[in-house]
Amino acid sequence: MRGRRLSIVIFLLALAGLVGGLAWLIHLRFESGRAYALRSSLRSDPLGSKALHDAYAELPGLQVSRNFVPLVQLRALSPDATLLLLNTSGGQMHRLADFDRVVDFVERGGRLVIAMNPERVAYEYLENEMEEDSEASAKDDEETNEAADEDDDAEEKSTGFTRRSDEENELFWAGLALRHGEHEGGEALRAEAATSDLPERTPWREGGVLVEFDEEVWSPIYQIDEEVVAAQRRLGAGSIVVLTDDYLFSNEALLKHRYAQLLAWVLGGQSSLIFEETHLGVSERSGVATLMRRYGLEGFAVAFASLMALVVWRGASPLLPPYGGRARDQVIRSEHSIEAGLGDLIHRSLPSPAMPKLAFEAWKQSFIRTKGDQRFYAEELDEIEALLRAQDSLPARQRKPVETHLKIKSIINRKKRRRQ
Repeated sequence: MRGRRLSIVIFLLALAGLVGGLAWLIHLRFESGRAYALRSSLRSDPLGSKALHDAYAELPGLQVSRNFVPLVQLRALSPDATLLLLNTSGGQMHRLADFDRVVDFVERGGRLVIAMNPERVAYEYLENEMEEDSEASAKDDEETNEAADEDDDAEEKSTGFTRRSDEENELFWAGLALRHGEHEGGEALRAEAATSDLPERTPWREGGVLVEFDEEVWSPIYQIDEEVVAAQRRLGAGSIVVLTDDYLFSNEALLKHRYAQLLAWVLGGQSSLIFEETHLGVSERSGVATLMRRYGLEGFAVAFASLMALVVWRGASPLLPPYGGRARDQVIRSEHSIEAGLGDLIHRSLPSPAMPKLAFEAWKQSFIRTKGDQRFYAEELDEIEALLRAQDSLPARQRKPVETHLKIKSIINRKKRRRQ
């Protein structure tokens, strides 16, 4: 028994250590931010942008926040805000024109800043100089596009999201397209049309360039060997800024290449800054758990879970302590019948001289229930009561309870034989 208890204790300790270790590893992963995507403002390692978020939050008069609501469900944004998207791909950038809330935000005075990941900037917009090798690959592409269209239609139905027309998207981007540049990175030089408040040179990584844009609408900001890598345009009362590299917004850049002028220019004089996180896979999901966290019902959930655990425990194990068993001297052997055990119990609980009278009273409660029964047994009742009075008048040692009990039994049985 002692060895079994020791095994159970060791197993519980090992299980607690395993659970604690996993929780610690998960905590470290989220604390460092490695569980989040590159350039997420929740990530504190060199590849994140948490330092930039915290630095902006220290500026007086600037309100900094994060957006976890999907753009499809996004409510109207304040026109005094700057919406910042980091680690953006070409497909994500061009799809922003489909969201009415984003377009309306810019037209009413908002500032949209898009910093691309140079490795993903031209993922969907590379010039295809190779012809299709076979008809099978073309068929596969067609099936993929049809599936994507079906997914988009399902999204529109489930969220009420209305996709804008190609003409409206063309007006929003003014012909802006993304291509993989010929430059190998290095330093980007400030364009002639750019404001002098910006740094003259900034580090830039190899990646995409901006092409085919309307020069009357878009103004180049930075160039590398005549290739535009950053541009800006006005739209309504607001503005749009596109950069093909997001390195300058990273935690690493704030340590090694801090360009405060550029980071201040990105704000555009707005009073609030919003770090967009949903395109990085960090979004708020509507559900029971989300609502409970929002309204502070964690305590209720813990109390309810504890109550259910008590109910299950009560059903599996009664609250009364288990019967510990009998002592060796109290073991009932198999030849000891139930009647003998009952007799032993009565013998230990009641004095012997009182047994006939108590047995007679119990018989009366069972058989003398009506006046008819009393008249039928009237003679026997008087005879038995006289017998019991005679026994009570004798000293306890002179009484014969067994003989008295047998006499009472014979008197009752005599009447029963007559009744039958």
